[in-house]
Amino acid sequence: MKDETASHDRRQQRRVKRRRVIYVHGFDPAPSERYRRLIARAGADRGGEPPAMTPVGSISPVSQGWRITARSEGEAVETVFEILRYEDVVRHWQRRPWPERFWTGFGSLARFVASGGWWRTFHLAKGPAGLFFHPVFMLATFLFTGLTAGRLLGELAESFGAPDWSSQLGRLVGLGVGIWVSLRLERVFFAHLMLALFDFMIRVAEGKPPLGRLAARIDAFADRIVECVAEANLNKVDEILIVGHSLGGLVATHALAQAIERDVDLGGGRAKLSFLTLGSVAGFVACRQGVGAEDYSRSALRIASTEDVAWVDVSSPRDWFSFGLVDPLLLTDAPPREARSPLVISAKFGKFQPDPEDKRTRFRAMGLHMKYLAAPDRAGGFDFFAVAAGGQTLANRFETRRNSPKARMLIS
Repeated sequence: MKDETASHDRRQQRRVKRRRVIYVHGFDPAPSERYRRLIARAGADRGGEPPAMTPVGSISPVSQGWRITARSEGEAVETVFEILRYEDVVRHWQRRPWPERFWTGFGSLARFVASGGWWRTFHLAKGPAGLFFHPVFMLATFLFTGLTAGRLLGELAESFGAPDWSSQLGRLVGLGVGIWVSLRLERVFFAHLMLALFDFMIRVAEGKPPLGRLAARIDAFADRIVECVAEANLNKVDEILIVGHSLGGLVATHALAQAIERDVDLGGGRAKLSFLTLGSVAGFVACRQGVGAEDYSRSALRIASTEDVAWVDVSSPRDWFSFGLVDPLLLTDAPPREARSPLVISAKFGKFQPDPEDKRTRFRAMGLHMKYLAAPDRAGGFDFFAVAAGGQTLANRFETRRNSPKARMLIS
């Protein structure tokens, strides 16, 4: 009886009444309003009283967000959802002139294959290895189709007496039209975005620009995490949940590791410090090896070696952007004995439902990659809203869960 009472008391102590979520977005950043709308819909789909979503606006020089008030087991839970912003870094990279994007992008892809990075990716996760060639195939198709159509039209014109150089001009015009069409259909095929993403990650792994701009923002993110922990006692915050989604999984890992280095007792205060990675693409950086891979290894091991941080990694083999169910420590070099692998679980996505409010979900891989933030569409799926706005800490919610049976773990 005493044991049951003690267990009940421990559960009561772990109840969350106030939480701060620090969310780091991926390479395709949407306006904050879209994230708010997506999460609000996920909360409303759960039934019962819908959550109250109150905009907070700018919270710090590098973040903005809103306040969520929801009920969990009859008790009110208040969550401040804060988005750490680096979309200016992403957009600067995406909006370079297309000749520069082509030149650096295809060069990075070639170096990734030549370095053995693609082969290492293939051994860890077949989906990302296949998706790696998507921008190559799609852009080559557009260019070849335009070039062929232009040549045929030029030769047809020559047959009707046009100058001999008409076929050459047709090729150039067709090439330009092929590029124009690929840009116009970007919302459907995402070829340019994915080329820019792979280029971004590979160059970061090599220690080349845009690493400098990204590193400066990560440094500011680390300061913000330390500030939030310092304010936890004053604001009576019970949990600080750091979430890294997609490329944000890499960025958040670096930011949290730097924060821990600046304050070794970061997780020893009032608020429970939790770390959640969703569909992380950090594996591409790790498989390229190089400076960026070494940095990621140090950051991941720093977090995995900190007892006060609860780390859960959520992914899905169906999500080709992420290294589905791969232990992040498998991407590191020589983990120390004290390093503990995070809990690796599957999101268990059911049948994918396109989002009618967002044309980007026409490409199912992208829509599925955003599905981590939505409510589960079948029982047993990962429920982000419950994690972000519920009454339990991340560690408490998953304390009875084991690694997915299909997970590839460093230590099984």
